[in-house]
Amino acid sequence: MLIAGGDHAIRHAVEFAEDSLTQGWEDLKQHNITDKDVVVGIAASGTTPYVIAALEQCNENNIITGCISCNKNSPLSLTAQFAVEPIVGLSLLRGGVLE
Repeated sequence: MLIAGGDHAIRHAVEFAEDSLTQGWEDLKQHNITDKDVVVGIAASGTTPYVIAALEQCNENNIITGCISCNKNSPLSLTAQFAVEPIVGLSLLRGGVLE
């Protein structure tokens, strides 16, 4: 799985990581990925440059790509070979509370 900011960002804020066009691929290379791997990018908006650029590099290196995005036909979904696009309400995307 790939999110902006890499593994560290799962538990800690990584400011401005999402805007990097090169860091995602650099982070993936640290895991020695090959064409035998599958990389799944996650970005709720589907527009995060870090994730999109990394998947583009994976595609160029014959690495299977997938994504999870909450926006149908987002740039991320169009970049990935396989896209999962769950339908969610706007309140969830905006941090709303379910009652």
